[in-house]
Amino acid sequence: MATKIIGIDTFYSLGPLELPFNEKSGFKPGNKVIFKDSDGREEYGIVRYVDEKALDEKGVLVDSKVLRKATANDIQKMESNIERGEHALELCRGFVKEFDLDMVVFKAVYSFDGSKAYFTFTAEERVDFRELVKSLAGSLKKQIYLRQIGPRDKARFVGGYGRCGRPLCCSTFLGKLESINMEMVRDQGLEGKGSSKLSGACGKLLCCLKYEVEAYHELRKALPNIGDVVSFKRKADLPDKQGRVVAIDILNQKVRAALGGGESLAVGADDIDKVVVAAVQYNS
Repeated sequence: MATKIIGIDTFYSLGPLELPFNEKSGFKPGNKVIFKDSDGREEYGIVRYVDEKALDEKGVLVDSKVLRKATANDIQKMESNIERGEHALELCRGFVKEFDLDMVVFKAVYSFDGSKAYFTFTAEERVDFRELVKSLAGSLKKQIYLRQIGPRDKARFVGGYGRCGRPLCCSTFLGKLESINMEMVRDQGLEGKGSSKLSGACGKLLCCLKYEVEAYHELRKALPNIGDVVSFKRKADLPDKQGRVVAIDILNQKVRAALGGGESLAVGADDIDKVVVAAVQYNS
C-alpha cells in the first residue's frame, strides 16, 4: 500500500519535502507550518499538497512530521532569517570574487533555528569551494551548506513566466521535476518546431511536453505508420487503389497517402481498410 504523504516547500530544498500524512491533522495547501526535520529540529515550510501517494517511497522522511501551524512569531522569525540571508548572500558573493571561483551564487537562506546557512549556486563545471566554506563559517559562525544545481532547478527557485504567459509550472504546482526527452517531442509530431519554441525559461525542454504525451500515444494507435502501404474502404469518394502513407495528423486522426504519379490523398483513420505492407517491409 502506497504511503500517503504531505509535501512541504522550504526555502532551502530543491522540491517539496515529503512527510507521512496524518488525515486528522487538517493541514491544507498554502498552510505555513512547523515540522520536524530529519535531524529532529524544528523547521519552517509551506504545504504544497496533501493526501497524495508518494512517487518514491524511499524519499519519504518517515521520521519527520508536521508539528503545528506556524504562529505569527514563527513567521516573523522566518522573515528575519530571510533578511539575514540577503546579507549572507552578499558576503558569499564577495568571497567568490576574492577566490576567483567560476560560480554564480543566487540564493542564501538560514534554517528556522538559525544554526545553518544554505547557499545555492550554478556553475558550468565542478567547483572546489573548500576555502569558501571555511571563510563563510568563520564569518557567519554557522554550519555552511553549499549546493550546486542545474538550470531546471534554478528556474524553480527563481520563478518567472513561461511562453504561455503563466507563472512557471516548476515554481508553482509541479511537485517533482520529471525527465523530458526528445521522444516525447517526436511522439507529438513537434520536432519541426525548432529548439527555441520547445525550450522553457531554463533552456531545457518544456515540462508541459509531458502533459499530453499519453493522449498522443492512445490516439497514435489508430493510425498507420509513415511508409505503410494501405488500402481504403469502399466508398464513392475514395479511389479503388492503394497508397503509401507519407504524413500523419495525430490530433485530427488523418493521414496523407501518396497514390503514385504525383497524386496524394488526405483521409481519416476510419477510411483506411488495412495496412497491406508495413513500412519495415516496404522498399520504394
